[in-house]
Amino acid sequence: MIDYEFIKARSLKEALDFLGNYEDVKAIAGGTDLIVDIRKENVRAKGFKYLLDISGLKELEFIEKERDRVVLGALLTHTSLIESPIIEQHFPLLASAAKTIGSPQIRNRGTIGGNINNASPAADLLPPLIALKAQVKLCSVKGERTMSLEEFLAGPYKTNRQSDELMTEVHIPLVSEDYLGNFQKIGRRKAMNIARLNLAILLGINDGTIFDPRVVPGAATAYPIRFGKVEEAISGKDIKDIDPVEIGELASEEMISFTGVRWSTPYKRVALASLVKRALESIFQEAKVDE
Repeated sequence: MIDYEFIKARSLKEALDFLGNYEDVKAIAGGTDLIVDIRKENVRAKGFKYLLDISGLKELEFIEKERDRVVLGALLTHTSLIESPIIEQHFPLLASAAKTIGSPQIRNRGTIGGNINNASPAADLLPPLIALKAQVKLCSVKGERTMSLEEFLAGPYKTNRQSDELMTEVHIPLVSEDYLGNFQKIGRRKAMNIARLNLAILLGINDGTIFDPRVVPGAATAYPIRFGKVEEAISGKDIKDIDPVEIGELASEEMISFTGVRWSTPYKRVALASLVKRALESIFQEAKVDE
């Protein structure tokens, strides 16, 4: 049994003060991952003395559109992302991913900050957020700092957040209407499925030519990263000259270059190729419709 003391923060300042003055603290908001780990006595849930409840910090539940970006409070639920007109208008890729997370109950409780900080290789929000070049804001009693999500992730279930820091915001740069995206996911079953593989692709397309491609699989590598070789292979190409099957196979080869051959490779190699093919075909079809 895991023993801990439960503390409820009544304000952001109170939460930061506690994190700054005490060690071995875990913050909890929706708890859809952490509570499960605690009950199972998972190794990821061990080694803490205090459970800091930040779920009541309403100042971290917001969506604001600024001149060149959208700022999200870390305690926004997945349901809030799905229902937001701002997200649907500017980042449908993110809304599509949020819709695939768990059950309605989990989407109503789970938060964007929790999904990011858990840093699961299969987290559904990480690939689209990386593709959208999201940044995270971290606060402590010493001050605040902002870093890219790619820099924030340090490994499977690991981040570069310091023990006295709390993620408070997620910043997503606005993209032009030339960008089209697609999210794909494979799970073990339809309901409440954790991804065996997922994928976010965001492409700039101008007069049929691809620019600034961003290809980010999840659960394919130790943690989600952009696949540079795939991006390079399609950058500057006309969509009519791209074979989605060929690019899917290239993505599988790039995955293996990161992971080596493992017990899951025969399945994931074929599955990832299929996801990339589906995503590209969907984007190309949408690009032709918009012409």
